[in-house]
Amino acid sequence: MAQPELLRLVAEAPAALRDILDGARGAVQPPIRSEIFGLQRFAQHGRSLGETHRAARASSRSATFFPRLRSNILTLREAHRYIGVQASTGYDISPAAEWLLDNFHLIEAQLKEIHDGLPRRYFRALPVLLDEPLAGLPRVYGVAWAFVAHTDGAFDEELLVQFLCAYQETRELKLGEMWALPTTLRVVLIENLRRLADRVDTNKAAREVANLCCDRIESFPLQALDELLLLLEQRGVAKVFLAQMAQRLIDRRGATDSRYHDWLRLALPDPAALQAQHSADQAADNLSVSNAVTSLRALGDADWPDIVARTSALMRLMLTSPVFEAEHAATRDQALHGIEVLARRSGRGEVAVAQTLLDFMNSTADAQSADGGESTVPSHWLRGAGRPALVRALGLREPSLFGRAMPWRALRRRVALPAYLALLLAGTLGLVAWLLPRSMATLPASDPALWLMLLGAMLMLF
Repeated sequence: MAQPELLRLVAEAPAALRDILDGARGAVQPPIRSEIFGLQRFAQHGRSLGETHRAARASSRSATFFPRLRSNILTLREAHRYIGVQASTGYDISPAAEWLLDNFHLIEAQLKEIHDGLPRRYFRALPVLLDEPLAGLPRVYGVAWAFVAHTDGAFDEELLVQFLCAYQETRELKLGEMWALPTTLRVVLIENLRRLADRVDTNKAAREVANLCCDRIESFPLQALDELLLLLEQRGVAKVFLAQMAQRLIDRRGATDSRYHDWLRLALPDPAALQAQHSADQAADNLSVSNAVTSLRALGDADWPDIVARTSALMRLMLTSPVFEAEHAATRDQALHGIEVLARRSGRGEVAVAQTLLDFMNSTADAQSADGGESTVPSHWLRGAGRPALVRALGLREPSLFGRAMPWRALRRRVALPAYLALLLAGTLGLVAWLLPRSMATLPASDPALWLMLLGAMLMLF
Protein backbone atom coordinates (compact mmCIF):
# COMPACT_ATOMS: atom_id res chain seq x y z
CA MET A 1 0.00 0.00 0.00
CA ALA A 2 1.22 3.50 -0.83
CA GLN A 3 0.07 5.18 2.38
CA PRO A 4 2.50 3.42 4.81
CA GLU A 5 5.30 3.68 2.27
CA LEU A 6 4.67 7.38 1.78
CA LEU A 7 4.61 7.90 5.55
CA ARG A 8 7.95 6.11 5.84
CA LEU A 9 9.54 8.21 3.10
CA VAL A 10 7.97 11.56 4.01
CA ALA A 11 7.10 11.30 7.68
CA GLU A 12 5.81 14.87 7.93
CA ALA A 13 3.20 14.36 5.14
CA PRO A 14 -0.34 15.03 6.52
CA ALA A 15 -2.87 12.19 6.55
CA ALA A 16 -5.11 13.93 3.97
CA LEU A 17 -2.18 14.21 1.57
CA ARG A 18 -1.30 10.51 2.01
CA ASP A 19 -4.92 9.53 1.32
CA ILE A 20 -5.01 11.54 -1.89
CA LEU A 21 -1.71 10.04 -3.12
CA ASP A 22 -2.61 6.45 -2.19
CA GLY A 23 -1.49 4.37 -5.16
CA ALA A 24 -4.25 1.81 -4.52
CA ARG A 25 -6.68 4.34 -5.96
CA GLY A 26 -5.03 4.02 -9.37
CA ALA A 27 -3.93 6.68 -11.80
CA VAL A 28 -5.93 9.89 -12.09
CA GLN A 29 -8.38 9.55 -14.98
CA PRO A 30 -8.24 12.12 -17.80
CA PRO A 31 -11.12 14.62 -18.13
CA ILE A 32 -14.01 13.93 -20.52
CA ARG A 33 -12.60 16.22 -23.17
CA SER A 34 -12.07 15.80 -26.88
CA GLU A 35 -11.99 17.80 -30.10
CA ILE A 36 -14.47 20.69 -30.04
CA PHE A 37 -17.10 20.38 -32.78
CA GLY A 38 -19.14 23.03 -34.56
CA LEU A 39 -22.69 22.56 -35.86
CA GLN A 40 -21.80 20.79 -39.10
CA ARG A 41 -19.17 18.53 -37.58
CA PHE A 42 -21.47 17.69 -34.66
CA ALA A 43 -24.24 16.64 -37.05
CA GLN A 44 -21.81 14.35 -38.86
CA HIS A 45 -20.65 12.88 -35.55
CA GLY A 46 -24.26 12.35 -34.44
CA ARG A 47 -25.05 10.29 -37.54
CA SER A 48 -21.91 8.18 -37.22
CA LEU A 49 -22.47 7.65 -33.49
CA GLY A 50 -26.03 6.50 -34.13
CA GLU A 51 -24.73 3.90 -36.59
CA THR A 52 -22.32 2.43 -34.04
CA HIS A 53 -24.61 2.46 -30.98
CA ARG A 54 -26.00 -1.08 -30.73
CA ALA A 55 -28.43 -1.35 -27.82
CA ALA A 56 -30.78 -3.81 -26.17
CA ARG A 57 -33.31 -3.89 -23.35
CA ALA A 58 -31.78 -3.65 -19.90
CA SER A 59 -31.75 -6.76 -17.72
CA SER A 60 -32.12 -6.87 -13.94
CA ARG A 61 -28.34 -7.34 -13.72
CA SER A 62 -27.43 -4.41 -15.96
CA ALA A 63 -24.87 -1.97 -14.56
CA THR A 64 -26.06 1.34 -13.16
CA PHE A 65 -24.15 4.57 -12.76
CA PHE A 66 -25.57 5.21 -9.28
CA PRO A 67 -22.67 3.55 -7.37
CA ARG A 68 -20.19 5.54 -9.47
CA LEU A 69 -22.24 8.69 -8.84
CA ARG A 70 -21.96 8.22 -5.06
CA SER A 71 -18.23 7.58 -5.42
CA ASN A 72 -17.92 10.77 -7.49
CA ILE A 73 -19.63 12.85 -4.80
CA LEU A 74 -17.38 11.37 -2.08
CA THR A 75 -14.26 12.14 -4.14
CA LEU A 76 -15.47 15.68 -4.76
CA ARG A 77 -16.07 16.17 -1.03
CA GLU A 78 -12.55 14.95 -0.29
CA ALA A 79 -11.10 17.35 -2.88
CA HIS A 80 -13.22 20.19 -1.49
CA ARG A 81 -11.89 19.60 2.04
CA TYR A 82 -8.26 19.36 0.93
CA ILE A 83 -8.40 22.42 -1.34
CA GLY A 84 -10.22 24.34 1.40
CA VAL A 85 -7.45 23.60 3.89
CA GLN A 86 -4.81 24.63 1.36
CA ALA A 87 -6.61 27.90 0.62
CA SER A 88 -7.13 28.68 4.31
CA THR A 89 -3.42 28.24 5.09
CA GLY A 90 -2.34 30.72 2.44
CA TYR A 91 -1.33 28.43 -0.42
CA ASP A 92 -2.06 29.61 -3.94
CA ILE A 93 -4.84 27.64 -5.62
CA SER A 94 -5.76 27.48 -9.28
CA PRO A 95 -8.91 29.05 -10.79
CA ALA A 96 -10.31 25.52 -11.20
CA ALA A 97 -9.91 24.95 -7.45
CA GLU A 98 -11.61 28.29 -6.74
CA TRP A 99 -14.57 27.27 -8.94
CA LEU A 100 -14.89 24.03 -6.96
CA LEU A 101 -14.75 25.84 -3.63
CA ASP A 102 -17.23 28.56 -4.57
CA ASN A 103 -19.79 26.29 -6.24
CA PHE A 104 -19.61 23.13 -4.18
CA HIS A 105 -23.15 23.64 -2.84
CA LEU A 106 -24.41 23.42 -6.44
CA ILE A 107 -22.47 20.20 -7.03
CA GLU A 108 -23.80 18.64 -3.80
CA ALA A 109 -27.39 19.48 -4.82
CA GLN A 110 -27.03 17.42 -8.01
CA LEU A 111 -27.19 14.12 -6.13
CA LYS A 112 -30.82 14.73 -5.13
CA GLU A 113 -31.65 16.18 -8.57
CA ILE A 114 -30.33 13.04 -10.26
CA HIS A 115 -32.12 10.59 -7.97
CA ASP A 116 -35.39 12.52 -8.33
CA GLY A 117 -35.02 12.87 -12.10
CA LEU A 118 -34.04 9.28 -12.83
CA PRO A 119 -35.50 6.75 -10.35
CA ARG A 120 -34.11 3.22 -10.58
CA ARG A 121 -37.33 1.84 -12.09
CA TYR A 122 -37.17 4.47 -14.86
CA PHE A 123 -33.46 3.76 -15.31
CA ARG A 124 -34.14 0.04 -15.85
CA ALA A 125 -36.49 0.83 -18.74
CA LEU A 126 -33.74 2.55 -20.77
CA PRO A 127 -31.99 0.58 -23.55
CA VAL A 128 -28.36 -0.21 -22.71
CA LEU A 129 -25.30 -0.22 -24.95
CA LEU A 130 -23.82 -3.57 -26.00
CA ASP A 131 -20.31 -2.47 -26.98
CA GLU A 132 -17.39 -1.11 -25.00
CA PRO A 133 -16.32 1.25 -23.55
CA LEU A 134 -19.80 1.97 -22.11
CA ALA A 135 -21.28 -1.52 -22.42
CA GLY A 136 -24.17 -2.12 -20.00
CA LEU A 137 -24.83 1.58 -19.44
CA PRO A 138 -27.87 3.35 -20.92
CA ARG A 139 -27.57 4.39 -24.56
CA VAL A 140 -28.52 7.94 -23.59
CA TYR A 141 -25.45 7.94 -21.32
CA GLY A 142 -23.30 7.41 -24.42
CA VAL A 143 -25.12 10.27 -26.15
CA ALA A 144 -24.58 12.59 -23.17
CA TRP A 145 -20.91 11.54 -22.89
CA ALA A 146 -20.26 12.42 -26.56
CA PHE A 147 -21.99 15.80 -26.18
CA VAL A 148 -19.99 16.73 -23.06
CA ALA A 149 -16.70 15.55 -24.58
CA HIS A 150 -17.05 17.52 -27.81
CA THR A 151 -18.31 20.73 -26.17
CA ASP A 152 -15.84 20.64 -23.25
CA GLY A 153 -18.87 20.52 -20.95
CA ALA A 154 -20.40 23.78 -22.23
CA PHE A 155 -24.19 23.54 -22.63
CA ASP A 156 -25.39 24.90 -25.98
CA GLU A 157 -29.08 24.27 -26.66
CA GLU A 158 -28.93 24.71 -30.44
CA LEU A 159 -25.89 22.47 -30.69
CA LEU A 160 -27.67 19.81 -28.63
CA VAL A 161 -30.79 19.99 -30.83
CA GLN A 162 -28.69 19.65 -33.97
CA PHE A 163 -26.77 16.72 -32.49
CA LEU A 164 -29.89 14.82 -31.36
CA CYS A 165 -31.70 15.31 -34.66
CA ALA A 166 -28.65 14.10 -36.60
CA TYR A 167 -28.23 11.08 -34.28
CA GLN A 168 -31.82 10.01 -34.93
CA GLU A 169 -31.30 10.03 -38.66
CA THR A 170 -29.54 6.70 -38.12
CA ARG A 171 -30.82 5.53 -34.69
CA GLU A 172 -34.20 6.25 -33.10
CA LEU A 173 -34.13 7.35 -29.46
CA LYS A 174 -37.11 6.44 -27.31
CA LEU A 175 -39.16 9.19 -25.71
CA GLY A 176 -38.08 7.97 -22.26
CA GLU A 177 -34.46 8.42 -23.29
CA MET A 178 -35.13 11.98 -24.39
CA TRP A 179 -36.65 12.83 -21.01
CA ALA A 180 -33.75 11.10 -19.24
CA LEU A 181 -31.21 13.22 -21.13
CA PRO A 182 -31.08 16.29 -18.80
CA THR A 183 -30.51 14.08 -15.77
CA THR A 184 -27.94 11.98 -17.64
CA LEU A 185 -26.09 15.12 -18.71
CA ARG A 186 -25.87 16.03 -15.01
CA VAL A 187 -24.39 12.59 -14.28
CA VAL A 188 -21.72 12.98 -16.98
CA LEU A 189 -20.88 16.52 -15.86
CA ILE A 190 -20.45 15.29 -12.26
CA GLU A 191 -18.20 12.50 -13.59
CA ASN A 192 -16.12 15.10 -15.40
CA LEU A 193 -15.94 17.34 -12.34
CA ARG A 194 -14.79 14.36 -10.26
CA ARG A 195 -11.96 13.71 -12.71
CA LEU A 196 -10.98 17.37 -12.80
CA ALA A 197 -11.13 17.72 -9.00
CA ASP A 198 -9.05 14.56 -8.66
CA ARG A 199 -6.45 16.09 -10.98
CA VAL A 200 -6.45 19.39 -9.12
CA ASP A 201 -6.00 17.96 -5.62
CA THR A 202 -3.62 15.15 -6.63
CA ASN A 203 -1.35 17.56 -8.52
CA LYS A 204 -1.49 19.90 -5.55
CA ALA A 205 -0.58 17.05 -3.20
CA ALA A 206 2.32 15.97 -5.43
CA ARG A 207 3.72 19.49 -5.40
CA GLU A 208 3.35 19.61 -1.63
CA VAL A 209 5.36 16.37 -1.29
CA ALA A 210 8.04 17.88 -3.56
CA ASN A 211 8.21 20.93 -1.28
CA LEU A 212 8.55 18.70 1.80
CA CYS A 213 11.41 16.82 0.14
CA CYS A 214 13.18 19.98 -0.94
CA ASP A 215 12.91 21.46 2.56
CA ARG A 216 15.25 18.70 3.76
CA ILE A 217 16.82 17.58 0.51
CA GLU A 218 20.30 17.01 1.98
CA SER A 219 18.93 14.37 4.36
CA PHE A 220 16.90 12.64 1.64
CA PRO A 221 18.76 9.62 0.12
CA LEU A 222 18.62 9.25 -3.66
CA GLN A 223 17.22 5.74 -3.25
CA ALA A 224 14.35 7.17 -1.24
CA LEU A 225 13.64 9.64 -4.05
CA ASP A 226 13.51 6.73 -6.53
CA GLU A 227 11.05 4.87 -4.29
CA LEU A 228 8.92 7.98 -3.86
CA LEU A 229 8.86 8.52 -7.61
CA LEU A 230 7.57 4.97 -8.15
CA LEU A 231 4.80 5.52 -5.59
CA LEU A 232 3.69 8.76 -7.24
CA GLU A 233 3.76 7.08 -10.64
CA GLN A 234 0.92 4.84 -9.46
CA ARG A 235 -1.26 7.95 -9.18
CA GLY A 236 0.11 9.39 -12.43
CA VAL A 237 1.65 12.50 -10.82
CA ALA A 238 5.37 11.68 -10.87
CA LYS A 239 6.01 14.35 -13.52
CA VAL A 240 4.19 16.98 -11.46
CA PHE A 241 6.43 16.07 -8.52
CA LEU A 242 9.55 16.33 -10.72
CA ALA A 243 8.49 19.69 -12.19
CA GLN A 244 8.05 21.14 -8.69
CA MET A 245 11.40 19.68 -7.61
CA ALA A 246 13.07 21.32 -10.61
CA GLN A 247 11.46 24.67 -9.81
CA ARG A 248 12.65 24.50 -6.18
CA LEU A 249 16.17 23.25 -6.87
CA ILE A 250 16.95 25.68 -9.68
CA ASP A 251 17.20 28.46 -7.09
CA ARG A 252 19.52 26.34 -4.92
CA ARG A 253 21.97 25.20 -7.56
CA GLY A 254 25.02 26.24 -5.60
CA ALA A 255 23.68 25.32 -2.17
CA THR A 256 22.54 21.76 -2.97
CA ASP A 257 24.65 18.68 -3.52
CA SER A 258 25.21 18.19 -7.26
CA ARG A 259 24.08 14.56 -6.96
CA TYR A 260 20.47 15.73 -6.62
CA HIS A 261 20.74 17.93 -9.70
CA ASP A 262 22.21 15.00 -11.64
CA TRP A 263 19.39 12.73 -10.42
CA LEU A 264 16.79 15.28 -11.45
CA ARG A 265 18.41 15.77 -14.87
CA LEU A 266 18.17 12.03 -15.55
CA ALA A 267 14.56 11.80 -14.32
CA LEU A 268 13.46 15.00 -16.11
CA PRO A 269 15.58 15.79 -19.19
CA ASP A 270 13.43 18.73 -20.39
CA PRO A 271 11.81 20.56 -17.45
CA ALA A 272 10.88 23.61 -19.57
CA ALA A 273 8.74 21.53 -21.96
CA LEU A 274 7.06 19.74 -19.05
CA GLN A 275 6.31 23.04 -17.31
CA ALA A 276 4.77 24.41 -20.51
CA GLN A 277 2.60 21.30 -20.84
CA HIS A 278 1.44 21.58 -17.24
CA SER A 279 0.53 25.24 -17.74
CA ALA A 280 -1.51 24.33 -20.83
CA ASP A 281 -3.25 21.47 -18.99
CA GLN A 282 -4.06 23.74 -16.06
CA ALA A 283 -5.58 26.37 -18.34
CA ALA A 284 -7.68 23.68 -20.05
CA ASP A 285 -8.82 22.30 -16.67
CA ASN A 286 -9.79 25.78 -15.48
CA LEU A 287 -12.03 26.18 -18.53
CA SER A 288 -13.51 22.68 -18.19
CA VAL A 289 -14.46 23.22 -14.54
CA SER A 290 -16.08 26.60 -15.21
CA ASN A 291 -17.98 25.12 -18.20
CA ALA A 292 -19.27 22.19 -16.13
CA VAL A 293 -20.45 24.36 -13.24
CA THR A 294 -22.13 26.84 -15.58
CA SER A 295 -23.81 23.98 -17.47
CA LEU A 296 -25.24 22.47 -14.27
CA ARG A 297 -27.06 25.76 -13.76
CA ALA A 298 -28.10 26.02 -17.42
CA LEU A 299 -29.62 22.51 -17.40
CA GLY A 300 -32.05 23.60 -14.70
CA ASP A 301 -33.06 26.71 -16.63
CA ALA A 302 -33.46 25.07 -20.06
CA ASP A 303 -36.94 24.57 -21.56
CA TRP A 304 -36.81 20.78 -21.80
CA PRO A 305 -40.40 20.26 -23.03
CA ASP A 306 -39.50 22.48 -26.01
CA ILE A 307 -36.18 20.68 -26.57
CA VAL A 308 -37.91 17.27 -26.50
CA ALA A 309 -40.64 18.49 -28.86
CA ARG A 310 -37.94 19.68 -31.32
CA THR A 311 -35.74 16.59 -31.11
CA SER A 312 -37.88 13.53 -30.29
CA ALA A 313 -38.79 11.64 -33.45
CA LEU A 314 -42.01 10.45 -31.78
CA MET A 315 -43.03 13.96 -30.70
CA ARG A 316 -42.25 15.48 -34.08
CA LEU A 317 -44.37 12.84 -35.82
CA MET A 318 -47.32 13.17 -33.43
CA LEU A 319 -47.26 16.98 -33.68
CA THR A 320 -48.03 16.65 -37.39
CA SER A 321 -51.57 15.83 -36.22
CA PRO A 322 -53.52 19.07 -35.55
CA VAL A 323 -55.75 17.16 -33.11
CA PHE A 324 -52.81 15.97 -31.01
CA GLU A 325 -51.16 19.40 -31.16
CA ALA A 326 -54.33 21.06 -29.87
CA GLU A 327 -54.70 18.73 -26.88
CA HIS A 328 -53.79 19.65 -23.32
CA ALA A 329 -50.26 18.70 -22.19
CA ALA A 330 -51.60 16.11 -19.71
CA THR A 331 -53.74 14.49 -22.42
CA ARG A 332 -50.73 14.43 -24.75
CA ASP A 333 -48.66 12.71 -22.08
CA GLN A 334 -51.31 10.01 -21.68
CA ALA A 335 -51.28 9.37 -25.43
CA LEU A 336 -47.48 9.25 -25.57
CA HIS A 337 -47.36 6.86 -22.62
CA GLY A 338 -49.89 4.62 -24.36
CA ILE A 339 -47.68 4.57 -27.46
CA GLU A 340 -44.62 3.70 -25.35
CA VAL A 341 -46.45 0.76 -23.74
CA LEU A 342 -47.65 -0.61 -27.09
CA ALA A 343 -44.14 -0.22 -28.55
CA ARG A 344 -42.65 -2.26 -25.68
CA ARG A 345 -45.28 -4.97 -25.99
CA SER A 346 -45.08 -5.26 -29.77
CA GLY A 347 -41.30 -4.95 -30.04
CA ARG A 348 -41.72 -2.18 -32.59
CA GLY A 349 -40.28 1.30 -32.54
CA GLU A 350 -42.33 4.07 -30.99
CA VAL A 351 -42.37 5.96 -34.30
CA ALA A 352 -43.78 2.89 -36.08
CA VAL A 353 -46.56 2.55 -33.49
CA ALA A 354 -47.32 6.27 -33.70
CA GLN A 355 -47.53 6.07 -37.50
CA THR A 356 -50.04 3.22 -37.25
CA LEU A 357 -52.10 5.29 -34.77
CA LEU A 358 -52.04 8.33 -37.06
CA ASP A 359 -53.11 6.18 -40.00
CA PHE A 360 -56.19 5.08 -38.06
CA MET A 361 -56.92 8.64 -36.98
CA ASN A 362 -56.59 10.00 -40.52
CA SER A 363 -58.58 7.17 -42.11
CA THR A 364 -61.62 8.04 -39.98
CA ALA A 365 -61.35 11.80 -40.40
CA ASP A 366 -64.07 11.75 -43.08
CA ALA A 367 -66.43 9.96 -40.71
CA GLN A 368 -65.97 12.37 -37.83
CA SER A 369 -69.47 13.79 -38.24
CA ALA A 370 -70.90 10.32 -37.51
CA ASP A 371 -69.21 9.94 -34.14
CA GLY A 372 -68.65 13.56 -33.24
CA GLY A 373 -65.00 13.36 -34.24
CA GLU A 374 -64.15 10.89 -31.46
CA SER A 375 -62.29 8.55 -33.80
CA THR A 376 -59.81 11.29 -34.74
CA VAL A 377 -58.61 11.60 -31.13
CA PRO A 378 -55.65 9.44 -30.00
CA SER A 379 -57.42 8.33 -26.79
CA HIS A 380 -60.18 6.65 -28.88
CA TRP A 381 -57.60 4.23 -30.28
CA LEU A 382 -55.36 3.93 -27.24
CA ARG A 383 -57.95 3.56 -24.46
CA GLY A 384 -61.39 3.67 -26.05
CA ALA A 385 -63.53 1.66 -28.45
CA GLY A 386 -60.91 1.73 -31.19
CA ARG A 387 -58.19 0.05 -29.10
CA PRO A 388 -58.92 -3.58 -30.23
CA ALA A 389 -58.45 -2.56 -33.90
CA LEU A 390 -55.16 -0.76 -33.15
CA VAL A 391 -53.89 -3.68 -31.07
CA ARG A 392 -54.70 -6.17 -33.85
CA ALA A 393 -52.95 -3.94 -36.40
CA LEU A 394 -49.80 -4.11 -34.27
CA GLY A 395 -49.97 -7.90 -34.15
CA LEU A 396 -50.95 -8.05 -30.48
CA ARG A 397 -53.74 -9.75 -28.59
CA GLU A 398 -55.30 -8.37 -25.44
CA PRO A 399 -56.30 -10.83 -22.70
CA SER A 400 -60.06 -11.26 -22.50
CA LEU A 401 -61.99 -11.13 -19.25
CA PHE A 402 -65.74 -12.01 -19.19
CA GLY A 403 -65.88 -11.57 -22.97
CA ARG A 404 -64.44 -8.07 -22.93
CA ALA A 405 -60.93 -6.89 -23.77
CA MET A 406 -59.56 -5.99 -20.36
CA PRO A 407 -55.78 -5.77 -19.90
CA TRP A 408 -54.73 -7.27 -16.57
CA ARG A 409 -52.78 -4.17 -15.57
CA ALA A 410 -55.80 -1.95 -16.22
CA LEU A 411 -57.98 -4.28 -14.14
CA ARG A 412 -55.40 -4.26 -11.33
CA ARG A 413 -55.34 -0.47 -11.32
CA ARG A 414 -59.14 -0.32 -11.13
CA VAL A 415 -59.52 -2.72 -8.20
CA ALA A 416 -56.44 -1.62 -6.20
CA LEU A 417 -58.04 1.33 -4.38
CA PRO A 418 -61.42 -0.35 -3.66
CA ALA A 419 -59.61 -3.44 -2.36
CA TYR A 420 -57.36 -1.33 -0.13
CA LEU A 421 -60.32 0.64 1.30
CA ALA A 422 -62.35 -2.55 1.84
CA LEU A 423 -59.50 -4.16 3.78
CA LEU A 424 -59.06 -0.98 5.84
CA LEU A 425 -62.78 -0.87 6.67
CA ALA A 426 -62.92 -4.57 7.53
CA GLY A 427 -59.91 -4.26 9.82
CA THR A 428 -61.36 -1.22 11.59
CA LEU A 429 -64.77 -2.88 12.08
CA GLY A 430 -63.12 -6.03 13.39
CA LEU A 431 -61.02 -4.06 15.89
CA VAL A 432 -64.03 -2.06 17.13
CA ALA A 433 -66.17 -5.22 17.34
CA TRP A 434 -63.49 -6.91 19.43
CA LEU A 435 -62.80 -4.01 21.82
CA LEU A 436 -66.25 -2.52 22.40
CA PRO A 437 -68.17 -5.53 23.88
CA ARG A 438 -65.35 -6.22 26.36
CA SER A 439 -65.30 -2.60 27.52
CA MET A 440 -69.06 -2.41 27.92
CA ALA A 441 -69.09 -5.63 29.95
CA THR A 442 -66.57 -4.32 32.48
CA LEU A 443 -67.89 -0.75 32.89
CA PRO A 444 -71.28 0.32 34.33
CA ALA A 445 -73.54 2.43 32.11
CA SER A 446 -73.07 5.51 34.34
CA ASP A 447 -69.27 5.40 34.15
CA PRO A 448 -67.90 8.38 32.11
CA ALA A 449 -65.14 6.13 30.78
CA LEU A 450 -67.75 4.09 28.89
CA TRP A 451 -68.91 7.16 27.00
CA LEU A 452 -65.33 8.05 26.20
CA MET A 453 -64.88 4.51 24.89
CA LEU A 454 -67.95 4.88 22.66
CA LEU A 455 -66.68 8.21 21.38
CA GLY A 456 -63.31 6.61 20.61
CA ALA A 457 -65.03 3.79 18.71
CA MET A 458 -66.98 6.30 16.60
CA LEU A 459 -63.77 8.17 15.79
CA MET A 460 -62.10 4.91 14.76
CA LEU A 461 -65.00 4.12 12.43
CA PHE A 462 -64.81 7.64 10.97
